[in-house]
Amino acid sequence: MGDSLTNHFEGKLIDGLDFCQLAYGLYEEIRLRPDGPSQLRERKRPIKRLIEEILPICRYVQSFYGPGRYISIKWVEGLQYDAEVSSTGHLVEFGGWLSSGKLEVTQAVHVNDYLMRERLTAEGYAFGLDGLSRESAEDGKKVVKSVPTVHHNQGYIEEFVEIMLSAISEKISKTYPAETTLIVDCTLNSVYHRLEWQDLIDRVRTRLPPHNFFQIFACSADGNYSSVV
Repeated sequence: MGDSLTNHFEGKLIDGLDFCQLAYGLYEEIRLRPDGPSQLRERKRPIKRLIEEILPICRYVQSFYGPGRYISIKWVEGLQYDAEVSSTGHLVEFGGWLSSGKLEVTQAVHVNDYLMRERLTAEGYAFGLDGLSRESAEDGKKVVKSVPTVHHNQGYIEEFVEIMLSAISEKISKTYPAETTLIVDCTLNSVYHRLEWQDLIDRVRTRLPPHNFFQIFACSADGNYSSVV
């Protein structure tokens, strides 16, 4: 898998749609292994980089690639950003889109997300994220316990607003090259209707601190939603 990432992506400028095709092909190659779903949940390197860097970049590409705006991606390693982006087409020529820039990806996830993934691998089910904890079983082994919890009204949305703002603020505190787009990959804390996603984005926009990013692009990790913040 490590060689596949390096051979297919690293340091190569690839047309955005080809980039997505390669990424999804690698994802399916892993998923179809006998232990593939567990590997995807465990997210050990380099699978972690596929899920947390490359796939969010694919969501960015698919949101903006289109007639007059042809996007190419160069995934990089060891720099202060995750990828370089180049764009061509008449929308770029007429000043409607940047010809080049950088991409930085960050994760917005509940603090118990890793426990949820561990629990699903071990037991195959879990209740909500808030009801997860690691405890000692009778035999002394550490296990992830899951108990039901209750949300009041749309409290889960406000909870995720704080998660997103924390992730964004951490990146704002650092220095990035000019014309960098921040991609916020959101592993949501509940099942969201599209109106709830829009409510989430509106609340984040209202409280967004000043920043120097060219753009902040948020997407849900399940691929259902994306928005410019």
